[in-house]
Amino acid sequence: MVEDPVSITRATYDRIAENYAAANSDVPATVRDSLARFLGELMPGGVVADVGCGPGRDLVELRRGGARAFGFDLSLGMLTAGHREGVVQCDMGAIPIATASLDGLWCAAAFLHIPRERGPGVLAGFARAVRPGGVLHLSVSEGEGESVEPRAYGSAAARLFVHHDRGDLAHLLPRVGFAITAVHRSESHRKWLTISALRHRS
Repeated sequence: MVEDPVSITRATYDRIAENYAAANSDVPATVRDSLARFLGELMPGGVVADVGCGPGRDLVELRRGGARAFGFDLSLGMLTAGHREGVVQCDMGAIPIATASLDGLWCAAAFLHIPRERGPGVLAGFARAVRPGGVLHLSVSEGEGESVEPRAYGSAAARLFVHHDRGDLAHLLPRVGFAITAVHRSESHRKWLTISALRHRS
């Protein structure tokens, strides 16, 4: 039986969690800029979900910025490596959050692990959880295609990578209830596409 690529990715993150947390403890300048934009759209004390939070690096920054932030990740190893409070293990497509209960949803470099055919359903779940007028931050790998491939952690640490272009998201997000307000591009070891959006009010 062929193993599900999401299961492969989760197993990899469980295995590399401690090394990943150590290697990604510093917040890049581009992410700090995104955090500032996102937090600037929220009222102080706004309720935020960090979906795909990993060890919780961005979760800490969201809290420092005044948000009441909670973390969600499929990998128990990643959550354990971060030693954060207020985190829950769950599938990104079934986050246990009441409808319209979030002021904002932060999903940084995590949606790229969702198989393309599951993408619309995951985004619809995000829209369900965010209140009208609430804020979405979504950063993805820019490009085309999807594959399970090794990266920095070696051939035994394969993960699913799904790449998106601006047209994909410009089509998908309005369909599920988000209006795109800004698009930013950046580059590190890969090209990144960062989307800011607001939940439709009607």
